[in-house]
Amino acid sequence: MSDRFTLKARRALIALAAASGVAITSGCGLTVESLPLPKPGASGETYTLHAKFENALNLPDQAKVKIGGSDVGVVSNIKTKNFEAIVDLKISKDIELPVGSTAELRQATPLGDVFVAVSKPKPEPAPGSPMLHDGETLGRDKTSAGATVEELLISVSMLFNGGGVAALTKLTSEMDSIVGGRGDQIAHLINEMTGVVGSLNDNSARVDSVLAQFSSLANTIEGRHAELGQVADTLPQMIGAVAENNRAIGDLLQKISVTSAALGDYANTSSDQLSDLLDNVHKLMTALSQSEQNFGPALDALREIRGPIDASFRGNSLAVYATVTNIHNFSLLSDPAQGKFFDGRDLSDFAGSLITVLQAIQGRLQGGHR
Repeated sequence: MSDRFTLKARRALIALAAASGVAITSGCGLTVESLPLPKPGASGETYTLHAKFENALNLPDQAKVKIGGSDVGVVSNIKTKNFEAIVDLKISKDIELPVGSTAELRQATPLGDVFVAVSKPKPEPAPGSPMLHDGETLGRDKTSAGATVEELLISVSMLFNGGGVAALTKLTSEMDSIVGGRGDQIAHLINEMTGVVGSLNDNSARVDSVLAQFSSLANTIEGRHAELGQVADTLPQMIGAVAENNRAIGDLLQKISVTSAALGDYANTSSDQLSDLLDNVHKLMTALSQSEQNFGPALDALREIRGPIDASFRGNSLAVYATVTNIHNFSLLSDPAQGKFFDGRDLSDFAGSLITVLQAIQGRLQGGHR
């Protein structure tokens, strides 16, 4: 009984409260539109940062300030100065932002309100790094604005109306005409390119070494720039001199060629003659060695008779000497018809023959005969 009574009492109180509310509403004219809405803002203590944007046309007042999707503050004021939008950000005091943090205007959805997204620098600063304090400003180099819905629609319109899709269609058809029916060749080409890239990757150290050597060569050339300039200045004169004397150089080369050919012919033909000459000299030396006993006395006899012969030309004794000499010529006694007296012509012929033989021997010994 007590539980049932308690339940009925609760129902009566709820009905009385509902009736009272209806009566008050109908009597005072209170509506939902007249109820106060909560004002957006950061709860608790805050500090203010100033951010300079190129423009903030779509940024509403009291817009949210977020870090990683979480609300950390609101936009308290927007003003313009020197063609810049200066936005005041009220951020909760328990949120610490390192120096170097950035701010960007973003939209959560294409039709949603714009908010300010604050990002900490990457990588995370080390503990003890300086933080942003109340009243500091984020310059233009630390702020940016994301693409708006209008810009996105304009880009899509340009993509379709400006020929981007048509160009993509044409590109696809061209690629199909290139690749169509050549799948094996394209696959082979891709394999070859993969091999080449792999080989380059494997020889990257050698490629780096070659590039370093090229760099060293370039530095050397740069260091020798003045000397190379002097060489370049003198080179035209050298070329001109060579051009002026090219005929003489050609004649000289031709003469050298003829001389080389002659030396070659001499080297080819003189070997047999040199062998014959040496053979004859050997025979002559052999004959001289064999006639050593007779050749010396003969020369001594010639030396002894030279004085009487010279004296016979100066006096009358020549006729007597010739007579005595011809008496010993047995051919005159044995064959008077063919024999004759010894005269000056015979002596001249004998001396000429002896001189000729000696000259030939001297020429052989001195190498005059080739």
